[in-house]
Amino acid sequence: MVDRICRQLRMHEHWFAEFWSMLFLFIVGFYGLTVPRTELLRDAYTHGFLRVLPDGIWQGLFIMAATLQCAALFRESLCGRGIASFMGATLLGWGGLNVLFYGYGWHFSLIAWIFFAAINLTALSRILTGIESRFLGKAL
Repeated sequence: MVDRICRQLRMHEHWFAEFWSMLFLFIVGFYGLTVPRTELLRDAYTHGFLRVLPDGIWQGLFIMAATLQCAALFRESLCGRGIASFMGATLLGWGGLNVLFYGYGWHFSLIAWIFFAAINLTALSRILTGIESRFLGKAL
């Protein structure tokens, strides 16, 4: 029994990583929509080069990417997971660079931005190289 659970967890370790990345996207999006604008709490990811779109649009994109990633994960769709991973990595990379250059600089939250962008890039590379398709038939 324990052996079977460990084998299934190893086969789905990517799923859990992408799930946490999806939660981070949701948190960033909802945080940006709900936190009041004050001097102490600067919204670093809506300043700088993210000004190409209005303020609420970026938060909506983060929430939309998280919703797409959630749906793709629970449907076990390789194509959907690839698109969601690309969107998540792009948004998190863009937001992380924005925090670095226009926000807080070398802030500890930058580690989370880079970490979750790397998770999405890893998922995308696994899907594009075909590693993921070998495990699709053995899903839970």
